[in-house]
Amino acid sequence: MDTVADQKAFSDKSRLTFPLLADTDGKICDAFKVVHPDKKPNRETFLFRNGKLVHHFPKVDAAKQAEELLEKIAELSR
Repeated sequence: MDTVADQKAFSDKSRLTFPLLADTDGKICDAFKVVHPDKKPNRETFLFRNGKLVHHFPKVDAAKQAEELLEKIAELSR
């Protein structure tokens, strides 16, 4: 729910090669039922393939997220 400017600054700082969403009004959080008290959404990850949700990580540990995500992608690719 950060602003577009905040998302751009984070993306630039982190040298991300993909776009980030700026859900400033919480509509995306609401659509995915992500709780966002005081405009601070819970950290969750949604994995899509061909436009379809294939896995949802309802609780995310940022330090382990990349590894967990890569493991899930490998599992789903078997």
